[in-house]
Amino acid sequence: MLGRAVLALVLSVCTTYGQICTDTNINTVARVVFGEARGEPMRGQLAVAYSIVNRKNHQGYPNTINDVVYQKRSNGREHQYDTLDLPGHTRAWNDAKNRNTQEYQNAIKASGDALCNRERDPTGCATDYCAFDPCHSTTSNSWWTATNKIQIGNHYFVCRVPASG
Repeated sequence: MLGRAVLALVLSVCTTYGQICTDTNINTVARVVFGEARGEPMRGQLAVAYSIVNRKNHQGYPNTINDVVYQKRSNGREHQYDTLDLPGHTRAWNDAKNRNTQEYQNAIKASGDALCNRERDPTGCATDYCAFDPCHSTTSNSWWTATNKIQIGNHYFVCRVPASG
């Protein structure tokens, strides 16, 4: 019976990754990885990419890559990922993409590795991260408890589970 459960889980994961492993999704995630983690070690860039995949699979976030990436803050104006609201980051992304720089290639690789499940998630489950700790992204609140905090490069990553009580 356990064998069937494991097989069902594997098939579910393969189906999920097969559905999100597209050029469009890789480019969308790479834009965030480039803006949020450019200059970080590849493991840190991979962790940022996986945080998007983990959000897609988490009950507290939208269930598509595009909806996760372009989700707005509660004020309805700013994106959850600050890089998307900074014109200088957009110009840098477009320039790097046009010149096919190493930074662009690294962001594409990290995103593809996460979305296509070619590399293991270095965080295990992180949905949130911050460049300093503590911050609102790495602390618990009345709805979610932050767990499994890990520092990779210059970012702190946490997983989210429903708060008990």
